[in-house]
Formats: sequence, structure tokens, C-alpha cells
Amino acid sequence: MQAAQGQKQKADTAARRGRRRGGTAEAAAVDGRAEFRELFVSLVDPSGLLDMEKCGRIAARMGKSASRSGYLAGVRMASLLADIFADAADIVNRPVEDGALHHTTITYREMRAILYDTAVSYRGGGDGEPIAGLEGLRDRVAALRAKADARRARLRAADPPGSGLPKLDTWYKGKVCRDVVREDMEEIRARHEADGEDPIFPPEAKCLDEIFEEFKGGLSAADMVAMERGKWPPEGYEVVKIGSGK
Repeated sequence: MQAAQGQKQKADTAARRGRRRGGTAEAAAVDGRAEFRELFVSLVDPSGLLDMEKCGRIAARMGKSASRSGYLAGVRMASLLADIFADAADIVNRPVEDGALHHTTITYREMRAILYDTAVSYRGGGDGEPIAGLEGLRDRVAALRAKADARRARLRAADPPGSGLPKLDTWYKGKVCRDVVREDMEEIRARHEADGEDPIFPPEAKCLDEIFEEFKGGLSAADMVAMERGKWPPEGYEVVKIGSGK
């Protein structure tokens, strides 16, 4: 009887240890995914500033977090992001004289779209895994890098060298491409901050239909036609000066 009771106690103890180990593993997996998503959301800020080196370091941390928790989809996404940021860094860190300003703008826009949409989803409790989207983005950024290489080669081979640089780009000579785009982004962020809005995740701009809907019938079809013909403001409305604009 005592021997049987001893064996049962050992079995119960082993079962409790197994449950604890299983629970710890499950908790680690959940924590790892949560950390991965937090890091993904944080990418929106440095990518908005075009700090590709910082984005690369974040992607490396994401890969470690996903691997530690057995999150295979996360490992794949982190690997794709690392490739994207490496190619993007080679584009955006070039001087304007190399002719990569246009490619930098497109690279920023392409990255921003998928990073922002996924980050907004994660902030709202979503669990998306945009692997296909990131694969497509990786291929597009790699193609942009190849085009930037070709543009640089043509500019250096021109007589005199650099004479083929677009006129608009010549205004920014002496700057790095990422800094030109960054200046524009900082102006936009400053306006959001001045309005008391989140500079990284500002509210979405309203489309015309939403704006008209706010009038709740106060803006008639005739008013809208008058607006289209340049007769502004409609009767019953006035233009109010805000700051230095109208």
C-alpha cells in the first residue's frame, strides 16, 4: 500500500512539473509573439524617418523574439524585413548627386504602406501575417536598387559627369536623399503635433463624401455646384482665417 502511494505521489509530482513546463512554454510563445508585434509597430517611426540602420536592428530583434517563441511566420517576416531594409539603406543613403532621390521617395512610400497598415492592425489587436506582401515589397525594393544603380552609372558616365541630373534634384545637391524626404516628413509631423494629434499614427484624412456628410443636409446640391464653379463660400457660410492661411 505504501509503495503504491509513493508511486502515485511521484506520478502526481511529475505531472505537475510537466504542466508547469508546458504552461511556461505556452506563455513564452505568447510573450514572444506580443514582443514581435510591439517591435513591428515601432518600425513605423524610424521608417518614417528613413533610418534604415535602426530598422535593421529592430528586424534582428524581431527575428530573435520570433525564433525564441517558435513563431515561424514571425521568423520569416523578420528575415524579409532585414532584406528590405538592407536594400533600402543602399538607396536612401546615397547623395542626391547619384540620382536616387526619386527612388528614395518611392522606396519610402512602398515601405510605409505595408508597415503602417500592419502596425495599425496590431495596435487594434489584429494578428495579420503579411508574408506575401513583404515578399512583394522585398522584390520591388530590390528592383528599385537596381534602377538606382543604373541611374548612378549613367550620371557618372555623362559628359560632364552628373549633367543628366533632373533639374528638380539639383536644388538639393549636397544633401543625402533620405534627409530631403525626412525634412518633408518632419514638417508633417510638426503640424500633427501642433494640432494635438499623434504624429506617428495621426487620424486618417477624411474623404470628400465624409466631409459633406458632416453638413447633415446643410450643403445643398446647388451649393456644391456653386463650389465647383468657384463661387465660394455658399450662402450662409463664411471663410474663417486660420493662422497664415484661409
